[in-house]
Amino acid sequence: MRSLLNNVPLTVMVAAAFVLVVGVVLVGVWLVRRFIPATREGFHAEISAAVLGVVAAIFGLLLAFVIVIAYENYLDAQTNASREADALASIVRDSDAFPAAGGAAVRDAVGGYVRSVVTDEWPAMREGNDSDDARAGLNGVFAAFRAVEPRTETERAFYDDAVRKLNDALEARRDRIEFAKGGLPRDIVLLLVFCSIVIVGYAMVAGSPSYAFHVLGPLAIGFVVAASLIVLADLSYPFSGDVAVDPGAFSEGILGQFL
Repeated sequence: MRSLLNNVPLTVMVAAAFVLVVGVVLVGVWLVRRFIPATREGFHAEISAAVLGVVAAIFGLLLAFVIVIAYENYLDAQTNASREADALASIVRDSDAFPAAGGAAVRDAVGGYVRSVVTDEWPAMREGNDSDDARAGLNGVFAAFRAVEPRTETERAFYDDAVRKLNDALEARRDRIEFAKGGLPRDIVLLLVFCSIVIVGYAMVAGSPSYAFHVLGPLAIGFVVAASLIVLADLSYPFSGDVAVDPGAFSEGILGQFL
């Protein structure tokens, strides 16, 4: 799924899904009307419509709940990337209070890490991976901190604050890599697929004397389900696809000087 999201535009996937739904529904309804002749008479249409409404409402609630959770995770991934960038920006500001040589070394190390994140790690995260260069760059930041020897109370205060921010950045990076893995639990995927088949299949069996009207219900439900599942898939991989978190937070403000 990740490879599909990265290589096929979202609009193309939605259009292809709609074409597939049309084909499946047209053929499916034709087969139902052929092998279950009673559907051509609209048998028990009143009962079928009521039951279909209940099933559709339950499935709609389930699908909406999963999409909301996926969207919240996407927003959390955005917020987490900004949190990491903010922590790095604070380190750069704090380093101005370090001894000259140590402060310059810290800024150079942060700059190298930021460049590796934007140019190397962000593309790797589209595939759910991290970057060896970014990992090495972060180790370089820690090494630069270890070489700093604050002498005055002011230097020590800014150094301690910068160390806390560095730990915050490390935690945010760990979360960012975890977010990049993306995906949905297997049980949820199977549940959504099963429910989608049931709801569209049931709509096909709910007959009508008119073939066109018989097709209309399954088509409408199929379109909504297909579009919702594609959007859900895209949101489930926050660093992949068209709707991906971008590295803008690492190229704004004080961090922009390193790019």
